[in-house]
Amino acid sequence: MMSQLSAYQSGLKEHNLAYELLKRKLRTSIVRQIIQILRPKDLRYIYYSIHKERPISGVIPSVEAIAQTRESFLYMVVFASIYRSASRVDIKTNMDINAIVFAWDYFCNMFPDHIRERRPYGRIRPANFDEAWVIAHAIKNGSADLQYCSACRRNFFIIYCTNYPPICQSCALKNASSKRTPTNI
Repeated sequence: MMSQLSAYQSGLKEHNLAYELLKRKLRTSIVRQIIQILRPKDLRYIYYSIHKERPISGVIPSVEAIAQTRESFLYMVVFASIYRSASRVDIKTNMDINAIVFAWDYFCNMFPDHIRERRPYGRIRPANFDEAWVIAHAIKNGSADLQYCSACRRNFFIIYCTNYPPICQSCALKNASSKRTPTNI
């Protein structure tokens, strides 16, 4: 009897987690990797029931494709810093699903009118929960990292294998803007 109750509670937790992830429009293919008890058809049905639209299909974005400008890195570091602070595990070795959800919700509250879930995306990235998930996954896999800049004393986000050098983007933007301003004569 006790094992049946435990299995029921476990199933209920997975259903609740699936609902929370789908409510934030995480792709059903990603949810399927986490939730094993629901079929893809069930996940698509839940998604449609919540949003009254079909789930997003296509290739999951890569972390390299998310950062389009130096400003994008600044927002990505905000999300990654919130995620690291909220996580109860080492984010470089494990993903903390509850921390990702918390970080995304907090990030959305910080920029309420700027989050776009569909293209064209603005400079604020992650633009949707899929991208937030990809950032957290990239940190775990080692293709991205959150580091500390001793010059400006801020965190900065590095994406390896990208066109942007692994430097503090805040300092780079500050240096670029100081070069553009004319000096007083």
